[in-house]
Amino acid sequence: MAEMVPIVDENNNIIDVVERSVMRQKELPHRASYIVLCNNDNRFLIEIRTLKKDFAKGMLDACIGGVIDDKEDERESAKRELFEEVSVKVSDDAFHFLGTEKIESGKTFIYGYYYFVKGDFITKRQQEEVSGIMYLKFEEMEKIKDAFVFDSYYAFKRILEKARAQNLI
Repeated sequence: MAEMVPIVDENNNIIDVVERSVMRQKELPHRASYIVLCNNDNRFLIEIRTLKKDFAKGMLDACIGGVIDDKEDERESAKRELFEEVSVKVSDDAFHFLGTEKIESGKTFIYGYYYFVKGDFITKRQQEEVSGIMYLKFEEMEKIKDAFVFDSYYAFKRILEKARAQNLI
């Protein structure tokens, strides 16, 4: 069964729903969740994308997350992605929503839904989407920022700003 994705306008209003493959092929604007997972040593979980991904194969992801499916609640989508990709479940009070923002990405844009989680978790990567994970300090990430998927690194920096402003880190 094809994954259906809402397509949005400049104001984040849904204007169409198409198959994910069509969204990728035509580079259509959509919604995505971005979750920064920070451990108690202030290191951030970084994913290495598999070569099977439909976008940015083999690159680094500074955020856990993904495309929000049609008829899926944004918060539940983010929690689902967190569990699917790294097997982490968190309570609602530890799952901090930090806002929504339009991210210009190449020829299109994405409406990003930002979340922050802090704690030490046992993780298990989803082998279909994640080749590996590592924990890095922000300074280490800055040195290799060109290896990250653009929207993921942009969202990471914005989430970090917002988390610091709210004294979450």
